[in-house]
Amino acid sequence: MLKHLFFLVSLLCSPSWLLAANPSINELNSCFALVDFVDSKLDEFAGNYAKEDVLAVHAGLSAYGGFLQNDMIKPKLLNMYGGNEAQAKLMQALFDRQKASFYKTLNGRYTEKKLFTEYAAGINDCRANVSIPPAIAKTLNTAINTMIKMARQRP
Repeated sequence: MLKHLFFLVSLLCSPSWLLAANPSINELNSCFALVDFVDSKLDEFAGNYAKEDVLAVHAGLSAYGGFLQNDMIKPKLLNMYGGNEAQAKLMQALFDRQKASFYKTLNGRYTEKKLFTEYAAGINDCRANVSIPPAIAKTLNTAINTMIKMARQRP
């Protein structure tokens, strides 16, 4: 198991496959982690905002997160390992551990129970890296615009 973990970490750090993909699997996973984090945190302070705004943000983030995971990340992992699902699952498990660390960092940095414009800006930056189906792009645009509106409110 330790050999597999070492192999996965060294593969992550290998510049040859990082440069070959646009966007990289690391960028996609970072974007997915941010979207997932904001979507999960929203319920903690939903009482500070209008219910329809919270629902709009949830809808956009859930659609975009599902797109990233199912249409971008999973296929790239499978392709990276030549269709070997077991290897792809191992790499996904590594990304999931990194996501937990990412959550901990963000929880420490943002302790107030409100939305920040940095969340919207980060998700917007992620959106620029991939071509999104129009229906998902529309709900994501609504979510980002609503997040900005919510962030400007004083809860």
